[in-house]
Amino acid sequence: MKLYSDLAEYYYDIEKTNRSFQEEIGFVNTLFQKHKVRSIVDLGCGTGEHVTALQSMGYKVIGIDSSVSMLEIAKRRFPDCHFQTGLIQGFQAKQTFDAALCIFGTFNYLVDNEDIESALIKLKQNLKPVGIAVFEIWNSYPIQQIKRKPITTVSMTKIGKTIVKRNRGFRIAAEEESKTIVEVNYIYHLDNKEIKDKHVMRVFSFSEIAQLLNKFQFQILNIYASYSMEKFKQDSLRMILVIKTPP
Repeated sequence: MKLYSDLAEYYYDIEKTNRSFQEEIGFVNTLFQKHKVRSIVDLGCGTGEHVTALQSMGYKVIGIDSSVSMLEIAKRRFPDCHFQTGLIQGFQAKQTFDAALCIFGTFNYLVDNEDIESALIKLKQNLKPVGIAVFEIWNSYPIQQIKRKPITTVSMTKIGKTIVKRNRGFRIAAEEESKTIVEVNYIYHLDNKEIKDKHVMRVFSFSEIAQLLNKFQFQILNIYASYSMEKFKQDSLRMILVIKTPP
């Protein structure tokens, strides 16, 4: 996926165009203070912006990502932070953490049930008893209603002297009773250069996620539609899940 390799240098600036970084950090900090969190693992940390922000607030944080290119940039930008290459379905920490983050749709790249179950098993192993995790997951319902969306421009981002135009469309590639796979197609224009990128992802209903979490004794504490704590509804674009590991 070229967003995490060829475009890694621009990744955060592209993504933050349609997100509120401060709102995300505020949400997480409020939650973690409430649960007396001190140590955090960021699963799918990208180029490390959330890691460094949380570390500056006094948390002990490690960032995990499968993209070597992304982590090279993270280490260069934030040399005082800790990063490690790894898959969320395979990462085994040397110590357990109070909390985990898995946001920016990282969980949606787990397409197969085996990978999902492996990720949840590892999460359980890597968190302390009664640990806290925040998952941001794409909701399947609105995508299932649309089925297909043509490629259109979704953002224009100026990064230094470079202007990045992001075009995006999607289609449902496979749909079964309890499994919806989406092919998301991007076309990026960087000045006069064109980059095409395809991402295959799985989207979930709340009932699917609840069933998977329940299988491994995770408890759902809250579910929101956004980091402003907007109430989750069936047609919300995403779900922000706050979950707790078993004692």
